[in-house]
Amino acid sequence: MEEKRIKAQFSVTSISDDVQQLILNEDALVIKNESNVDITIPFSSINNIKILPVNRIYNPSVGLLKDGFKGFMSHRNSGKFSIYFNYFVDLNIYTNTGNYFFESSDIEENTSKFILKLNDIFKIEDDVNLITLFQTKSTNEIKDYMDKHYKDLAKTYNLENPRTTLDDSMVRLAKKKIKKH
Repeated sequence: MEEKRIKAQFSVTSISDDVQQLILNEDALVIKNESNVDITIPFSSINNIKILPVNRIYNPSVGLLKDGFKGFMSHRNSGKFSIYFNYFVDLNIYTNTGNYFFESSDIEENTSKFILKLNDIFKIEDDVNLITLFQTKSTNEIKDYMDKHYKDLAKTYNLENPRTTLDDSMVRLAKKKIKKH
């Protein structure tokens, strides 16, 4: 498989949303993609799994200010002009037939359930102790923890900080806003 990171919704069971999904089945991981061609990664082929946090500057209210700078507002910093980070999980799966690299589409409850259940099956390599966070903190507590500690984690574990300033959907949104003005 090409060594490109795939953005997907991590799920213990298939969801009806029309989004790319990584599903935890009984004896395999299944990638459901937009082309409806499922890819199966049998557990027996997996050698190692590693997780790491990743952040992106992100918010649906992103816009370009009159002076050309990008402006961000967020619910965690409501009413303030600030940079807002969303956190995700990188999941690297190393198999005897190839490697698969995923980025979760969120760090919400589905992702934590998926990672915890996967960790019950495999001993996941987890340098930054995300599994402990998933076991002991709510989603909002995890996001607050990351807001406070991600910069130090990025330095210690050589994480991207941020991965990109805008993901593809934010670039499309910004272009639409430019066209309107």
